Amino acid sequence: MSPHRILVCVVLLLLSNLAIGQSPDALKYAPRQLLLVTPEIGTEAVLPMVFTLDGQQRLEFVPVSQIKESLEKGGQPIRLGDVLSALGEATETINKLQQENVRLQTENERLWKVAMKDAPRPEPPTVIVQQAVPQRPSPFERYLLLRSLLPPPQTYRPVPFNPNANRLQTNCTTRTLGDTTTTDCH
Repeated sequence: MSPHRILVCVVLLLLSNLAIGQSPDALKYAPRQLLLVTPEIGTEAVLPMVFTLDGQQRLEFVPVSQIKESLEKGGQPIRLGDVLSALGEATETINKLQQENVRLQTENERLWKVAMKDAPRPEPPTVIVQQAVPQRPSPFERYLLLRSLLPPPQTYRPVPFNPNANRLQTNCTTRTLGDTTTTDCH
């Protein structure tokens, strides 16, 4: 489990305590540092610490074995009281924003009522119904219509090859009349 995930779990636990109210135990432990521990065997606990460099604060998760060196470098451990204070401020900010949101929604509704009261009523649109004018077919559509009225063209069917045709001097002719095709061979 990463230190960030552990910190989130701790914050959620603290939020649940804030919802109930600060218990005497919370006030008793407020000056103590938060140590993040994972249930995995063989992993080292970490202490969240704040370091200030060039006026910028940054959060680091320091392993327990390096806490002494980090304190000497100017690191400040995060205490339970710091987290409770930050959560209290965040709760107040959220409550103020919610109240402001309700106020703005009420004001918006009031302004819409005023704007709609003074707005002229639009007249219903006039609908004119006209009978559709049939369109003339395009030249290509007329061509296709006329073409469909003609009988379909006959496909060429070759006479099967007869090797004896030259020996006997056979002469074949094919005639088509309507849908009937006849072949005469002499």
